Amino acid sequence: MNRWIWTFIIAVVLLLLLACVGYFTGNWNEDESARPGYGLASAESQLVVCVDAATREKIRAIALDALDDALKEHIRHMFEVWMKDDRGQPERARNGVSNGIAAYVKASKSAAEWMPPNCPN
Repeated sequence: MNRWIWTFIIAVVLLLLLACVGYFTGNWNEDESARPGYGLASAESQLVVCVDAATREKIRAIALDALDDALKEHIRHMFEVWMKDDRGQPERARNGVSNGIAAYVKASKSAAEWMPPNCPN
């Protein structure tokens, strides 16, 4: 029992020591954007895709086909869950399908509205 107590005390002391080092070196509440070399690369970069009209429509068709496949797979999965575990069914399956349909509608709308800029010739 004493070994567990000493292990816990040592761990807490080490954590406090690390916290003190961070606090007293000035890195406790430093602004992330002020430190070069740190931070998320995705926050700094923006993906700009330019495509011609034919490629845009081809990509849109692929995205819509993928959404159709994803909704079919999701509904299939909801039914498989129902067959394996009937607790709370059919309400659980109904909620899962409703969530999937809502996501499908939103994603389909986004795919239909997707309009990347034309590439310069």
